[in-house]
Amino acid sequence: MSQQVVLKAGLVPLTTLSFNSSDEDAIRAELEQKRAEAPALFRHLPCVIDLTGLDPDALPLSRLLSLCRDNGLLVVGVRNASDSDLQQAASEGLADLGKGTTRTAARQESLQPADVPARQVKVHSGNIRSGQQLYTDGDLIILGMVSNGAEVLASGDIHIYGALRGRALAGVKGDENAIVACQQFDAELVAIAGQYRLFESAPEQRNQSVVVSLSDGNLNITSV
Repeated sequence: MSQQVVLKAGLVPLTTLSFNSSDEDAIRAELEQKRAEAPALFRHLPCVIDLTGLDPDALPLSRLLSLCRDNGLLVVGVRNASDSDLQQAASEGLADLGKGTTRTAARQESLQPADVPARQVKVHSGNIRSGQQLYTDGDLIILGMVSNGAEVLASGDIHIYGALRGRALAGVKGDENAIVACQQFDAELVAIAGQYRLFESAPEQRNQSVVVSLSDGNLNITSV
């Protein structure tokens, strides 16, 4: 008789939210601002909440979860939770992902052997016009340009063999190793794993071939 349920160990990247204060109004305002700037990034984005430094009396976990959910975030677990927060998390059906979230530790863990499936690759031939949105769960290759007002998203890398004039969001499920590469850079917004940069004026590397990557939480835009 064949198995109906198969368990496989794997490495699934998730975005982690951390907070520098317990001010509910300030957190709400910043989440709403980020959602307005990158609405596609905040649409059903699975994430983990790091509770380090939060005051549960000033901002209970239940209210923090409401703030996240109101802005389109799907909270699946918590880190660095107190005993009382763990009880609340369990009642909400959230996973306890333990203590410690340093980037160094995360990188070391990611280098350990794991059952990581190969990413799918989607190739799109043609331009992405203003108002259009293109998403793929994997790597995305575009043989054309991304126009102003257009948006492309991928859980993996994005390669644009043309001009990027709209928005490109790579690693939307939390993959910090994802990149955005294009032959002509004039973007409205670029993002990697939730870290984004909005360009209200022409970027320094305008019309250059660039690679956008993430390092220590900072977006790097490198001409190539």
